[in-house]
Amino acid sequence: MNNTINQIDEPTLPIQYPFPLGKNGTPPLVIHWAREHRPVCPIRLPSGRDAWMLTRKDDIERVLSDSSFSRDLTFAGAPRMAGEDITKIPGGLFNLDPPDHSRVRQVLKRFYTPAGTERHRPLVEQHAKRLLDAMEQGPKPTDLVEAYLGALPLQASVDILHIPVEHQKTYLQYFQAQTGLSTDLMATPEDISIATDKIKEFAEAIIETRRLTDNSNVDDSTGALISARKEGVISEAELVGTICYLLITGSDSLVAPMSTGTLTLMLNREQVLECLKNPALWPKAVEEVIRYHHNSVLGLPRVALEDITMHDVVIRKNDAVCLPMLGATWDPKHYPEPHKFDIHRTTNASITFGHGVHFCLGASLARMFLQVAFSALFTRFPDLSLAIPEREIPWDDATMFIKPRSLPVSW
Repeated sequence: MNNTINQIDEPTLPIQYPFPLGKNGTPPLVIHWAREHRPVCPIRLPSGRDAWMLTRKDDIERVLSDSSFSRDLTFAGAPRMAGEDITKIPGGLFNLDPPDHSRVRQVLKRFYTPAGTERHRPLVEQHAKRLLDAMEQGPKPTDLVEAYLGALPLQASVDILHIPVEHQKTYLQYFQAQTGLSTDLMATPEDISIATDKIKEFAEAIIETRRLTDNSNVDDSTGALISARKEGVISEAELVGTICYLLITGSDSLVAPMSTGTLTLMLNREQVLECLKNPALWPKAVEEVIRYHHNSVLGLPRVALEDITMHDVVIRKNDAVCLPMLGATWDPKHYPEPHKFDIHRTTNASITFGHGVHFCLGASLARMFLQVAFSALFTRFPDLSLAIPEREIPWDDATMFIKPRSLPVSW
């Protein structure tokens, strides 16, 4: 990895975000440089706000488990990535600290345990089969993002989240565009704010429709939240904000690791063949994909609630701190030769989903989705390969969710 670090000159501080990606969607080289030379590194967000970036796994875990750093970004003047994005919506799990976070999370917890997510596996497999059937009958080459990787989580989420029929078309055709705009680091602050408002309005429309129907059967996350609001367990803001959270994370955040993961698997054909020969290896392949790739580079900021010193740098009260999970999962102290994609690693990649009370609610769901997506795709098309040279893949690298814009493939 030192050879990789030496490929870049010392950057000007604060380092302007977004950073240029590494090869084929791997971490930006500047993250490796910062880990070695500036473990508490000054950066500048697209909004113009300055922040600190931590890049060592031990430091990242420390902050994630420290109540001296807050996730609540709903206050006036809070640090934003580029504009008034999803972090401005009050009440969602994005923005809650304990004990409120624990109270709301408890309402949802049973739906996102390993057992809770396994019940959705047949549904995801059904959607995968239908999309792959259509892809097989369609033209070659084809854009795998459009035909499969972008469609699978979106369409499965319609059923998992029990989106009412009258809102499904909007979710499939319109909501995704608003999510993309609200997370676009190059969009204007006004456009980001408008897109975020539309996401909130869509969540409110779903809630209103569900309230008009019989919610006595709350065996889904949306119904459980509505019932918890009726019983006074959560507030209206927490209901709306958390529905927004589920809508956003239930689809778009899965497309990134599915897309980058598929690319990396195609480029490591021998490991795909191992999985096809022994399907019990697919979970290990997924674990290595989520270590090697993350759905974003920098992550959402946290705010220091008091002065804290790390590596002789004083992080002042109200300073923003960013924790790139790719910094943690490529930390050579914990993952030997992190640049090598190896499904036989003995280490796990749980840190990619966070640490502490904000450990990602959907970690088990994401793992299951990726297992189904990869195994179904490569079992159907074992010789799947890129239809263009690697260097010509267009990357969507100016959003929070890092992924190829398209992935032309043939088989």
